Amino acid sequence: MDELSKIDRIKLLKENQAKMAIPGGQFMEREKKDYIGGWPALTGTLFFNDAHTPAVRDAICACFKEYEAIAGQYLTWLWREEPKDGKDCLPYRDAKPMPEMMSKLTENSAVTFAYTSGKQNVDAGEWEFQAFGIRGWKAKMGTWGLSVVRFSMPHVYAEEHPLAFQAMFVKFADLLKAVHGYGGHGLVLSLVRASDNEPAEALISEKYHGYDIGNPVRTTIDVKEDQIKTVSWLTAINNKLLEKVGGMSAVRSELPMNWFALYPYSDGIVIQAGPWADAAPVEYDPPASYVLSNMLLKDVRCKEMFDLHAGSKYGEPRIRGAAAAQWLARFDVPDEELLDYKAKLLDEPKLDKETTLPGRL
Repeated sequence: MDELSKIDRIKLLKENQAKMAIPGGQFMEREKKDYIGGWPALTGTLFFNDAHTPAVRDAICACFKEYEAIAGQYLTWLWREEPKDGKDCLPYRDAKPMPEMMSKLTENSAVTFAYTSGKQNVDAGEWEFQAFGIRGWKAKMGTWGLSVVRFSMPHVYAEEHPLAFQAMFVKFADLLKAVHGYGGHGLVLSLVRASDNEPAEALISEKYHGYDIGNPVRTTIDVKEDQIKTVSWLTAINNKLLEKVGGMSAVRSELPMNWFALYPYSDGIVIQAGPWADAAPVEYDPPASYVLSNMLLKDVRCKEMFDLHAGSKYGEPRIRGAAAAQWLARFDVPDEELLDYKAKLLDEPKLDKETTLPGRL
């Protein structure tokens, strides 16, 4: 995009920032509504192993240090589950440094840190950092799923700081030795009233295919080590998954480098599809860049359907059952249409130095 349009876009975002807030519990008949239920933002989700070990806990702390350097001035609250010391919620300014709190945990303690920029402690905030690590005994069983770090970045900040989101996503994948993950458009829901605001996600999913759906912590039990949940603007896969789809030769063959960037990290690669995140409005064909990356990775996508939302209380919309299966397959196309999408890719914006990180493969 040219510089003028970028300036106009930032101005528009700033002028309408407050209007982007989603009222809390607006589809829930008998639930509280005096809070902010969600914000649209860029969100990054990374799944990983061994959160019970000192090395990986140090990596989580390193991720938050990177995030805090940018977002610390905006953060307001810290939520934790079963903290060894203190309350489950306290003002961010009163919280001890994460490494100090982490050091109090035993191997069989769950890692639970959730920072937000919401004004009230129940408000969703545009800035959010969640870290959830399963207990040591669960990790050793190998049947309890993965651990997760999920972070958000407001659209205004991302526009004013090009490449900041990509850089953070790749850095976190590297530190955590991510098994897989994805980053792009998403809704940041109230940390403690997420279920009451999932209907907002359901309605967004009816309008945009490019938005993430589902609580990242609840997803950890369903997403497997050898199966990704979805593709997005940024998609991380480790080397084991990379080999299952044919290795780097297959990636380079199927994803033309004028439209796709590949970034190495400690245990795999991050695929960037297009110069910026695409909301993918449903009234148009899905972005060719998303379709092609999805079809390349389809064989390592979740095979077993799982519910993306909790059950309905009052008949409000939720993404469950067949709707969840449809969402997971939203970028699938028949094999005979792949050539058409490769042709459509030619009409999509190409990458350039302003939209890609240095050091791409």
